[in-house]
Amino acid sequence: MQVGLVLGGGGVVGAAWIVGALQALEDECGLRVRDAKRVLGTSAGALVGALGAAGVSAEEMAESAVGTVPYLVGSYRAAGRPQLVLGSPRLAAAMLRGQRDRSLTAMVMGLLPRGVVNTDPIDHLVEKVHGGVWPLSPSLRVVACDYATGQRVTFGSDWAPYSSVGAAVAASCAVPAFFRPVKIGERDYVDGGIHSHSNLDMIASEELDLVICLNPMSARVSPRSTTMLERLAAARRRRSAAILDNECRKLARKVHLVVLEPGLDDLNAMGLNPMARDRAERVMASARESVARTLSRLPGVADLSAAVAG
Repeated sequence: MQVGLVLGGGGVVGAAWIVGALQALEDECGLRVRDAKRVLGTSAGALVGALGAAGVSAEEMAESAVGTVPYLVGSYRAAGRPQLVLGSPRLAAAMLRGQRDRSLTAMVMGLLPRGVVNTDPIDHLVEKVHGGVWPLSPSLRVVACDYATGQRVTFGSDWAPYSSVGAAVAASCAVPAFFRPVKIGERDYVDGGIHSHSNLDMIASEELDLVICLNPMSARVSPRSTTMLERLAAARRRRSAAILDNECRKLARKVHLVVLEPGLDDLNAMGLNPMARDRAERVMASARESVARTLSRLPGVADLSAAVAG
């Protein structure tokens, strides 16, 4: 069975949720990242996918997460203050003109100040485990967006500009207004999540039997909202779910598709700040438990376990 893994974005807590979900996939199905034929990662999912493709287990990621997160995320205090100028007016203008790939999120990100936090720690971590070589099994793909046009680029594919694995992952993680854009070739690239947290449709052309999508930023449930921030977070998750549903329709007739998203317990553990460093352990534990419950109810899980074992 040819399996594809799609790992969505979601900051620090999103990465923690994905790691917990991957632990559940291994517990319930024996499936590890390195067992997949294709791994497609966006933002935090690109980092987790890159580590997994290098053979780092979900258990190892969970054990090292708490100490690694502050090193990767950095600090505004160390980086200095953002300049009070538009980060990418061309991106905002491109989204206003766009017909097919118009994204309100991308337009807003173009209007926000240029980020100041360095992505080098992300680049260095990925290069340390990969040695600069793109993995062939599983084959890794990393989604980032052109900071001037908003166009999605899948680094690692034949048509994408050449990039080291570390630079591609750093670009995919470079949230505008927080991280600096990453220059690859002659162009700047930023977070692949400004178009979609999942970018599931970017795997539609692959020859796969099963695609498993882990998307920490979408949800079908919502905690009770009492503040404006809680209502905005719930609206963002509904929007992410709507985008994901549209992407699912592009794959539904081609492959068997399993989409895993946070449940109510997960959302309570994750909180409102996707960059909250102190929530990683709690989120991983919640995801491991909730995804295991979901998998136990899904038809065909036993067949998947047998296929992976075979």
